[in-house]
Formats: sequence, structure tokens, C-alpha cells
Amino acid sequence: MIMSRKKKKKKGSGQGANLVISLITLSIIFVLVGYLIGNYAVKALQQQHRQAMQQARETAAAPVVVSSPPAAPPAPSSASATTPTQQPQPPAQSQTPAPAPSSGELFKVQVGAFSERANAERVVTQLKEAGYEAVIISGPPHRVQTGAFSSQENANRLAEELRKKGFEAIVVR
Repeated sequence: MIMSRKKKKKKGSGQGANLVISLITLSIIFVLVGYLIGNYAVKALQQQHRQAMQQARETAAAPVVVSSPPAAPPAPSSASATTPTQQPQPPAQSQTPAPAPSSGELFKVQVGAFSERANAERVVTQLKEAGYEAVIISGPPHRVQTGAFSSQENANRLAEELRKKGFEAIVVR
């Protein structure tokens, strides 16, 4: 009878060890599955981000014709009007106006496209300090835009003005 009790004790401790081994094995399996799912999710998000950035680059790389307005002739002063060596200025060449956009289409000036919203907000702050209104078009990419013009010529003028102040500006539709 003493032997049978010892056998029972050994049998019970073996089941506890099996339970611990099973729990450790299941934990390892769950960690590995979580790791694989996490890697898959990260790769999917990276691919989505790359596609959005490529689309933004294609939008930004679209050819934009920037024509500077003709320089206005200086107003003659009373002293220069009597100078015989001064020749009259030729009239400014007329430019063909940009084609009128289809109904509801506006030209905007884009000052940047950013993957992180904080960078876009920083540029908006700089624009506001310079006296311009700006908005962030949510993304990614987060696009910073200012102005909305029915005339491309007006949008080009604003873009040139912003470039002179150190901003990278393009005209977009």
C-alpha cells in the first residue's frame, strides 16, 4: 500500500510538468503568430504610404506653366519727361489669358506635402506669420495650400510671391 501512494504522487507531478510545458509552448506560438501578423500589418501600411507618396509626387510633378506678368513701365516724373535722351517705352506685349477652368475648378497654391502632420502645421504657422491664410488637406500626404483662384494667372502671381519669401510653392488644381 505504501508503494501505491508513491506512484500516485509521481503521476500527479508529471501532469503539472506537462501543463507548464503546454503553457510555455502555447505562449511561444502566440508570440510568433503576433509577430507575423504585426510584420504583415507594417508592410501593408508601408506599401499604402508609398503609394500615397507616389501619387503626391505625380500630382506635384505635373507641369505647371508659370508665366510672370509683364513689367509695368515706370511712371514718368516731371524731371524725366523733359529729358531728351529718354525714349518712350514700347507697349507691353499682350499675353494670351490662361484658358478658363471648367465650372467650379479652382487653382490653388500648394506650399508643401508632408508625411507627418506636425511638419504641415509648422509651415501653416510660418505662412500665417507672413500674413497668408493656409489650410491643411489631410492625408498622408498632408498638403498645405493657400489661395483659391479661378484664374491661373492670379495663382501664379501668389506662387511667385511665396517663392520670393522662401517658400516652395506650386500651382495645383
